[in-house]
Amino acid sequence: MRIRPCRSEDAVALSSLFYRSVKHLGVRKYSDEQVEAWASQTPTPGRMHRMGHDGRLRLVAIVRQQIVVYCDLEQDGHIDHLYAAPEVAGQGYASHLYETLEAEALQLGIKKLVTEASEVAKPFFERKGFDVQQRRELQLGGVAIHNYAMTKAL
Repeated sequence: MRIRPCRSEDAVALSSLFYRSVKHLGVRKYSDEQVEAWASQTPTPGRMHRMGHDGRLRLVAIVRQQIVVYCDLEQDGHIDHLYAAPEVAGQGYASHLYETLEAEALQLGIKKLVTEASEVAKPFFERKGFDVQQRRELQLGGVAIHNYAMTKAL
């Protein structure tokens, strides 16, 4: 596995990875209706490109020349995205990429990380030392879904 900063030309791959991750991994903890609502929120390649140029740190993990995991870190310590391709879920790639992201946060002087973790991602973040602050009830396209506000002091 190789880790590198995200590039502009990664936008299409990131959009596809987000969608595939939600569709294939989301069903582990959410209903089909909830997964469809979540998947409908997939950032377009154009939005992915813009997100990559708004000051956040974005990293990708590459295996056999394919992006298999990506994550980002906003300047305030907010992890907005951490998504793995379904075919590599549970193989340690997301964990390794997260560790790199956390090391970068420390170098940037960030004292606390925050995220909104899905039911699927919650155990991952708990293993990384995050604490649940609250369960958040949301509406996506009129469909009730939930996630968890989580924090970790660095």
